[in-house]
Amino acid sequence: MKFKRILMGIISSTIACGVFAAPEWKFISKSDSGFTFFLDTNSVTNVSEVGYHQNKQFWAKELVVDDLEQDGLGVGDYRLALQWINCSDYTLGAKSIAVYKKRENRTLKPEFYSRSGYEVRMDPIIPESIGESFARHLCP
Repeated sequence: MKFKRILMGIISSTIACGVFAAPEWKFISKSDSGFTFFLDTNSVTNVSEVGYHQNKQFWAKELVVDDLEQDGLGVGDYRLALQWINCSDYTLGAKSIAVYKKRENRTLKPEFYSRSGYEVRMDPIIPESIGESFARHLCP
């Protein structure tokens, strides 16, 4: 009986680790506006709601490395965006965005959330853009 519980614990732990993999951020590009963009390679999945094999979703991180814009974000702050990409139509859209800002004690906290829970507006990917950089990494 004890062996059975230990075995079930090992199996459960193995499954949980596979399902909840830690983010693995891959550098994508740096913009002229002071942001560095990353892709969480562990988050890339097919979108089941629409065009299952055409649409993929992934988490993107936009990290402020140079404070060049008057947008309320400073160096070290970042945005996490759940993006959808359609490789067939060559379109990209944001499903959800969270902004993380540093506090005085240098810890990060979610500042606000936006664009969550609505229909994703897919826009054409602009040539030579950050979106095209994501497409190069995600689309065959």
